[in-house]
Formats: sequence, structure tokens, C-alpha cells
Amino acid sequence: MRDLRLGPDVITRLILHRRPFLMIDRILAFERKPIPALHGARHVSANEPVFDGHFPGFHLWPGVYTIEGMAQATNLLFVIDAIVSEYEKRGATEAEALADLENLERTFTLAPRFDEARARTLLDHVAHGASRGGMSAAVDVKLLKPVFAGQRIDYRVAITHMVGSIARCEVSAEVEGELVAKGTLSSVPGLPLPRGL
Repeated sequence: MRDLRLGPDVITRLILHRRPFLMIDRILAFERKPIPALHGARHVSANEPVFDGHFPGFHLWPGVYTIEGMAQATNLLFVIDAIVSEYEKRGATEAEALADLENLERTFTLAPRFDEARARTLLDHVAHGASRGGMSAAVDVKLLKPVFAGQRIDYRVAITHMVGSIARCEVSAEVEGELVAKGTLSSVPGLPLPRGL
């Protein structure tokens, strides 16, 4: 898997979710072959609004949020894969597409050597080209261990099958190398978005 370090400012330009329901705050790696796969992560803070009502005084992360994080990771995988495909249709390479995503990350972290024109071109493509919408068609996930505030959840997702417009993905979530959830998600990537988004 190739390192691809993208933070929340880039993620919110790739998918539609926003705080407090953004369940992934870091992309760590991506690969397209042999099968499209993505590694992302979410730091669980004790300051999350859900802890005000989900077992107050006991910072247990809701399992449904872990499942949603895996679903958002699959949506990011679909979007990045679509961006790479679009670059290749235009005669560019996967490496150039990923370099432009990394350039965008430099833009939002005030790092030197970012290219503003390339960042604008990529954002324009995301806004008008690759769809950022998706819908889960089926969820078959087992929650194996609890997750608590102060931990980092690592999501690993991979597209294993495409049947018509439905993608089947193997998904897992780990905390400190221990599996906390695993299963499959079937999704319909690339749904048309309402105007104005």
C-alpha cells in the first residue's frame, strides 16, 4: 500500500460528511492494484458530543459509529479511485493524481511547496466530476471489542467485488493492532448529488 497522508480538510472536500458526524479524520494509505484499498483512521476524543448522552461518565464509543467510520472510509476509497480513473482518462497517471491530493494536503497545512493552481484544478474536478455521494445497500459487520475515548481506530477497507452498480467491500477496524470490528459492506458508489453541493 502506498502512503497517502491526507487530513480532515482534504477529507471534507472529498466526501459530504461534516462534524459531528465525520467518523474519519485521516487517510494513511491507498492502493489501486491488485484491488482498490484504503487505510484511514479516527482519533476518538473524550470531548465528542455523543459522550454527553451515551453512557455519561463512561466514555464508550458507540459501535454504530465504528460501522459508520468504515462506511465513510469506503466512500473515500470510491472517490479517490474515481479521481485516479479520471486522471488516467485525461492521459495522466495514478502517481500524478495522488501527488495532486498530497499537494492539496500541503495547501491546508500551510506547508511549503504547494501549487495553488493544481489544488484548484483538483478541487474543481471533485466539485464537478467525481461524485462524493454513496449509499450503503447492506451491512454485515460484527463488533468484536469495545472502543473508548483516547483511542485511535484504524479502518482498512477494500473493494472485493463489483456487481452492476453495487460494490462489495471487506472492512475492518482495529485499535492498537487488535480487531474491534470486521465484516462486509455493500454500497452503491457515485450517487448523483443534489444541486448546490
